[in-house]
Amino acid sequence: MQHMQDSIHIDAPVEHVWAFCLDTSHWPDWQPRMQFSDFSGPLDKVGTTYTQVGRIMGHEMKATSAVVEVVPLRLYHERTTDMGPMDTYLRFEPEGAGTLVTLESDYEMPAHLPGFVKDLMSRAWIERQTRQMLQDLKALAEATVPVHA
Repeated sequence: MQHMQDSIHIDAPVEHVWAFCLDTSHWPDWQPRMQFSDFSGPLDKVGTTYTQVGRIMGHEMKATSAVVEVVPLRLYHERTTDMGPMDTYLRFEPEGAGTLVTLESDYEMPAHLPGFVKDLMSRAWIERQTRQMLQDLKALAEATVPVHA
């Protein structure tokens, strides 16, 4: 099993970052390589499931994820078993006036993927994609912080 972890500081209160991250209407903006559908409920409820679909080199990857643990304003944990398996954790920690977001994942490459796709999805490629995703999340979350009068 592979392990990946990356963190980013977002200049916004943890309440705002948490709400932004769990609002699925924002997901296509900071996760543009994936499409999401069939949400069975809100993401802050254990047991909620959803479908995600992505394409790499014309090869479709489709999976169902389930929310397995939620600690409001601190932890969001989901598991995907039909592609991988993969456990993904988003951790939120107040850091000064902002929030430290840590994305951590334990995963296996799906056995059904062709070898050339697995070669492209190397650890370095996954880390670059994750870093870009977190930078996009930071920019969008910071741009939507309400201005107080």
